[in-house]
Amino acid sequence: MTTWKKLFLFLFYFILLIYTLEALLFLFTTPKILTMDDLRNERIKIAKKKSIEFDMRSPRDAFLDLKKINDDLKPKFFYSPIFRFSQTFKETKKQNKIIPFRGPINSKTMSCAEEGTYNLTESDKYGFKNSNDIYKKKINTILLGDSFAEGDCQDTKNDVAGHLSKKGFHTANFGVVGTSVLVSLGIMREFGKEFRPNNFVYLYAEENDLEGLNWSKNDKHLMSYLDDDYNINYLNRYDEIKNFLKKSSTETLSVLKSKNKKNKNTKKRGEVLKENFIDILELKQTKNIIRYKIFKKKYLEVDINLFLSVIKKMDEDAKKINSKFIFVYTPSAERYFALPEYANLKSKEQMKLKETILESVRKMNIPTIDLTNYFDKASNVEEYFSLGYIGHFNSDGYKKISEIISEKLD
Repeated sequence: MTTWKKLFLFLFYFILLIYTLEALLFLFTTPKILTMDDLRNERIKIAKKKSIEFDMRSPRDAFLDLKKINDDLKPKFFYSPIFRFSQTFKETKKQNKIIPFRGPINSKTMSCAEEGTYNLTESDKYGFKNSNDIYKKKINTILLGDSFAEGDCQDTKNDVAGHLSKKGFHTANFGVVGTSVLVSLGIMREFGKEFRPNNFVYLYAEENDLEGLNWSKNDKHLMSYLDDDYNINYLNRYDEIKNFLKKSSTETLSVLKSKNKKNKNTKKRGEVLKENFIDILELKQTKNIIRYKIFKKKYLEVDINLFLSVIKKMDEDAKKINSKFIFVYTPSAERYFALPEYANLKSKEQMKLKETILESVRKMNIPTIDLTNYFDKASNVEEYFSLGYIGHFNSDGYKKISEIISEKLD
């Protein structure tokens, strides 16, 4: 046997060994990440066990059905990654025109159905999840943050803002689903001087708030809010906001009504197999072991310094109008319910940063509330989450959070 032939056989068997190991790693070590379908299917099972009626319609089908009997029902809009690739968003950005924080305006919207029922909620004159009645008297507290602040899946009476208002702290809900802390800073800057509340409460979501900076830090407009004097005179640009939301609503409705919508979002078996084959061909699992196990790289790169800079700026903005800024650390449901096979590696890494974040915020002399101090000790923690499972808090959970927050409000 010639030297070249020996070399060829060596390389052949070496490559075969590498790909055999990669295939085994793919089969036995690939972490399963919870998808929206996984969550929904698990909730259906839980609801069945508890004899709770669960609406089996998809959010798309439920919305289109409800739209037939509610003419003022409109799709939601959020300044978030969900809409960044829509045609309306891209065109407006290109023209350097205003993009609303949330919408629609003066309409009904549909909530998610983590507890089995799709509810209709109000959207106020600024596009936030409030009744316009909230503005008839002095606002005591403005609530900021993502879906946990907005109270996704609950109506306006059963989210944190609703429960705080019941306790005598007249609260406006300026939370925005799936957004970034930079959006919260923008809302604070544009609305703070108008309403001058006693308190600004920011609900930090352990699950994904740091990750939210990965897209928003590339948004020149949002980053500009770190400059003390930056604002876009948001409240006086109502016609532009209304025009954008009208176009966005039309585009979203068109997508929802598309007959091919389901096919676009549902991967066929052949597509999944193709993706898996490409992952193996690219030695994805082998690379991950080298990257994360050997060299100890992080699954999620986050900019903590930028996050803390935004928090500091929010506190400074509050002080300029004699308001109090409160930082509330809100635990992820996965802290209590995630199973090993559903391990969300990015979420776990953000959980590990808890003490770093809280210690840094406290060093700024910002009042902080760590909700894990309560929920970690609760013997019946599942009673505070929708159907006792991964997702958002239920009304009891938001009520408990409001009780804890109210102790620090002015």
